Amino acid sequence: MPISKNGFTLIELIVVIVILAVLAVVAAPRFLDLNSDARESMLQGAAAEFQQSINFAHQRWVVEGRGNESYANMPGYAEGTDTTQGSNSIDSHLDMNDVGFPLGVDKNDPMGAPFNIGKGNKACYLLWERLLDSSLTATNNVNQAENYDFYAIRQKGDEGHQSKCVYIFTQDGFATQPNNAKHVIWYDSRTGDVSYVLND
Repeated sequence: MPISKNGFTLIELIVVIVILAVLAVVAAPRFLDLNSDARESMLQGAAAEFQQSINFAHQRWVVEGRGNESYANMPGYAEGTDTTQGSNSIDSHLDMNDVGFPLGVDKNDPMGAPFNIGKGNKACYLLWERLLDSSLTATNNVNQAENYDFYAIRQKGDEGHQSKCVYIFTQDGFATQPNNAKHVIWYDSRTGDVSYVLND
């Protein structure tokens, strides 16, 4: 009786195993990295939304026709009641610098320091909350950072003023210094630029 040849040879099995191993090595990291990609996309989207809000505020400042002067309590955009504990401003508007970009919501009129963002680090998280209609939250209290999405602080800009806001993502690779943190959103009030930085 002839022997049936319906089975696999040893060579065929080895080839199949090698092909599966190559696919696993190439494809597995891609599947495992989907969560990281989703996080980066979400943060890029938040930065883009923040940029759009800054652009709208700048357009409103242009419409107001204030020239090259800072402007406390600009009406007509991002108005609201500030119920944040410790804020000096209850019924507040955006405060704009001399180049037409938001500085905060708690500056006095006239402004004593028109190149600095707000009054302390709280100004950055107040700007975040006022400009974004988002579920992403920010705080300036490092001791509560794990309860929020971002730790917000001011940083000095090129001119030596506290003109930048830094939003450090707290849920992945968190560090209190932006250069050591994995995910950071920057806002420069002198240029109006918002950028997302991934530090590997």
